[in-house]
Amino acid sequence: MADLPATDLRQNVLTLAVPNECLPAVAVAMRTLLAAEEYDPDFQGQYLQTTYFDTPDFALRKARLNKDKYLTARIRCYAPTQQPGRNYPDGNYALSLKTEAGKYRLQLPSFMAENAIATGIEALSDLRAPADMIARYLELVEDQRLVPVVTICFIRYAVESSTDRLTLDSSIRTSTGKLFWTNVLEVKTIAKPYTPPPEVTRWGLHPIKLSKFLWATSPEAR
Repeated sequence: MADLPATDLRQNVLTLAVPNECLPAVAVAMRTLLAAEEYDPDFQGQYLQTTYFDTPDFALRKARLNKDKYLTARIRCYAPTQQPGRNYPDGNYALSLKTEAGKYRLQLPSFMAENAIATGIEALSDLRAPADMIARYLELVEDQRLVPVVTICFIRYAVESSTDRLTLDSSIRTSTGKLFWTNVLEVKTIAKPYTPPPEVTRWGLHPIKLSKFLWATSPEAR
């Protein structure tokens, strides 16, 4: 399995809405500001499919809405970069777990990831999750199994430095038929304290609050 991008798990510090008419200008500005990430050196865009898991009664979603103690569980498929006239083939898979205190990511063999996406997760320990994430899982859902509740697909363009990473997600849609109303630029970093690059603040983009998990599982039509 090839290495996955951004394995240092940078923290998201700024989220901006990017209207369709601004996509070309923002893409050019990103490449002017930072180098394309190693995984997509030609800046062609990377097709991602992210499947989120929850209990049948959405216990993890309810905890996420409370914003106190929560756990987000997902498996993402990183397809190879786009090529004209070619369908998106299978790529690499990773399990991602997130709480209010931190993140964890583990690359998974394709058979293990595809089985979980198809049938659910009996226990996080089966996917070699760390003890603190398993403890949070048991605290929130006890012994309930996790089932796939939605898959979000989008194309990602990314640039990065040794500390910062900018990702531009376009054509964000779900397996349930929802289409996000804009494209999304996220600024991520490992630097503390963090100051947004002054160039980004001059692009005239508006900040938004977004949890893809909450949006995708919301009963709202949009």
